[in-house]
Amino acid sequence: MENQSRENVIVKRILCIVVALVIAAAAFIAGFFTHKITRGKELSSYEWLLKTIGENYYWDFDNAEAGELSLKAIASKLDPYSEYYTAEEYAAMQNENAGAKSGVGISYNFVEGEGARIITVVGSSPAFASGMRPGVLITGGIVDGEEKTFTASKEFSEFIGGFDTGEEFILCSSSGKRYSMSKSFYKASYTAMYTKNMEYVYELESPERFALKTNISDKMDFLPENAAYIKLNQFYGTAADEFGVLLQNFNAQNCSSLILDLRNNGGGYVSVMSDIAGYFTSSVKSETCVSMIAEYKNGKQEKDYCVKHSGASLFPAGTNLYVLANSGTASASEALIGVLISYGILKYENVFISDFSQKYLDFMAIGGGEVKTARTYGKGIMQATFQNFITKEAVKLTTAKIYWPDGKCIHDVGLTESDGCRLSPAEWSATENDEELRFVIDSIK
Repeated sequence: MENQSRENVIVKRILCIVVALVIAAAAFIAGFFTHKITRGKELSSYEWLLKTIGENYYWDFDNAEAGELSLKAIASKLDPYSEYYTAEEYAAMQNENAGAKSGVGISYNFVEGEGARIITVVGSSPAFASGMRPGVLITGGIVDGEEKTFTASKEFSEFIGGFDTGEEFILCSSSGKRYSMSKSFYKASYTAMYTKNMEYVYELESPERFALKTNISDKMDFLPENAAYIKLNQFYGTAADEFGVLLQNFNAQNCSSLILDLRNNGGGYVSVMSDIAGYFTSSVKSETCVSMIAEYKNGKQEKDYCVKHSGASLFPAGTNLYVLANSGTASASEALIGVLISYGILKYENVFISDFSQKYLDFMAIGGGEVKTARTYGKGIMQATFQNFITKEAVKLTTAKIYWPDGKCIHDVGLTESDGCRLSPAEWSATENDEELRFVIDSIK
């Protein structure tokens, strides 16, 4: 998240989820809130790191624990969300968060004996352009005119890794569909909208500009009349601007119900979250609407506010709003839900949370990670990224606890059925026919 600069300090506040690109390991790691603060004192990297931890880390840390550890090892001892970055790593992370991507744009679970279950497909990526969507089961690929069947995760990753940028290859699904693509550099889009009659997606018109495209062939004909479905993948890049344009089309179609899908959305920038929240809170009779409250270890509180919007992209008061979430819904996603609930725009009973099948839970348990179902992730602490002005290295530290506008903190708890949310049966975190979405639609008709 990016805010105004102060004396010798540039602050970027981020809500982010560390959802590994290799979701093959099937670990949904929560997003994080983060600030970026630039320091200019000439210290050794080791001294700078310990000083930064001592001044800013939310919990106590004994410097004696650092011992002879490397800088990365020191940060990793703090908590699962703290991390040290070299100058090169930090620059790459900033570019990635701005939407600059490379590759084909997918994350997946490889299920032994079945294939690669595609979990996410990045908007405007080569995979998305090929027609691939989440839930597809990839079982093979074509090389020199011959189809190769994937029997292990290594075979799948090595197949894709064996092609150079720009070199075309084909992936084959269990349903017989073929997806032709090549690795490339691209700018990611983060939203898409569907109605009963149309798909609205973003395509790159130039290296830096998206154009909204409509496609009748990928409509969701099982949606109710006057309803729209918006998928919001992360809170990065141009997501807020994209969302505003989609709402303009939502209003132009005279839709009266919106299904907002935050499943597998681990977070992103606070500024983007507050911007998107502003489209919903424009009808609230208040000069300013709080988007979140950060409380630091000294007891000091700091508020963020929803962006004020006007015009054709506002969410109409009285419109029915439903939200889909799962255990991969974290950080900025949970904060957005908090805004919507705190201001009465969304009811708890209209939040549907995935109740995963035993098959999926067993698969998740294989990796040794924490298995969560029937709840959102539960990420209510904020990280801040501090940069060493001299060396350009950086460290991300947990610095605050986060509260919703109504004072609720969901850290380590998440949203559950006990809050009044409803559970929706889910075979997997993404399926080709999205039976979970169909269940939700049947429930709200």
